[in-house]
Amino acid sequence: MNATCETGTIHGGITLPWRSFTLGALAVSAYLVLGAVPEAWVYDRVAIAQGEWWRLATGHWVHSDLPHAAWDITALLLFGALFEARLKWRLPLALLVATVGVDLWLWWGEPALLYYCGLSGILNGLLITGLLYLWLDFRHPLILFTAVCAALKILVEINMGQALFTQTAWPSVPAVHAAGFVSGLALTLAIWISARGFHSPGQVNVVHTA
Repeated sequence: MNATCETGTIHGGITLPWRSFTLGALAVSAYLVLGAVPEAWVYDRVAIAQGEWWRLATGHWVHSDLPHAAWDITALLLFGALFEARLKWRLPLALLVATVGVDLWLWWGEPALLYYCGLSGILNGLLITGLLYLWLDFRHPLILFTAVCAALKILVEINMGQALFTQTAWPSVPAVHAAGFVSGLALTLAIWISARGFHSPGQVNVVHTA
């Protein structure tokens, strides 16, 4: 199994995770400009049903308070630093697919939930996608162990009905972490299965391009 990485670098061959920095800057700007829980941008079930579809996207990029924003944006930048060099365009794709997966769960899996905001659900999709691509390169058991721990954390949170490490102004919704995680897992498996279809049996080349 071969992996070719083509990437833009700066001094010393260090790759800047510009996609993650850009998204992080947008999230910071959203909090600084709009503040906590901007009414026109959060996921609002009633407003969405009335045609305000943009909330399905913007709800993930606004936050309930400063600690909520700090945790989520820090995680986004950390995942970007760890994974973007390998994921490239797959990073925003993972976030997009996780957004769709979380929105589907919020709409049909949590019909009683009227309001939601925050990045944590879609970040779980990015986490599992990044870990699996990292494992593809290194095949180190610690990477799979980390993925299993992330999944177990989500299961514990669902059982407890709250996040393990954070307390924010709005109660956490652990099921959306699972929705994001499953979305990222499904995306990665779909990419890998698609890649196998273009190569002979027993040989899979995953080419990373900018």
